[in-house]
Amino acid sequence: MSIKNQPDNLNLLQLVAFETNFQRIPNVNYFCQKVNIPGMVLGSAVQPTPFSDIPLEGDKLSFDTLDISFLIDEDMQNYQEIYSWLLSMGFPDNFPQFTALKTAPIASAIDGLRSDVNVILHTNKSKPNYNITFKDAFPVSLSAINFDSAASNLEPHVAEASFMFTSVFTIEKIS
Repeated sequence: MSIKNQPDNLNLLQLVAFETNFQRIPNVNYFCQKVNIPGMVLGSAVQPTPFSDIPLEGDKLSFDTLDISFLIDEDMQNYQEIYSWLLSMGFPDNFPQFTALKTAPIASAIDGLRSDVNVILHTNKSKPNYNITFKDAFPVSLSAINFDSAASNLEPHVAEASFMFTSVFTIEKIS
């Protein structure tokens, strides 16, 4: 007797078998240690009845942030890439930065502020298996860097960044 619902592939997804491709921040790619595939929630509605309310499926998806952790290189190039990107969106320094973007065409402003992100998942034999694409991603947070002269071990600094993206992400099999 055979099991009828046996999957074709019994190999499990590997936690360490991935690579990232941030088009706008290439120095982060090499040092990236962690990345998540964001969770999502489908909103719901409730239909009231005289008895129990009936839950109904919604029509809008909400996505969590795309979060990464990366080692900070000695020259802080990868940290500065995200830092500069956030500065270019936030205009913290002076008012002319804000008015320059306000007068620019919308398409060029969006192109300069957003970037596609790819996460490539590998098989247990280290071959690319799936490409997950996040369109028009942009950073929303960058963690602090804490220095400590009393540290007893020399662990490298790890920074974390969170990104939002404009539409659903795609998951494509790599042939």
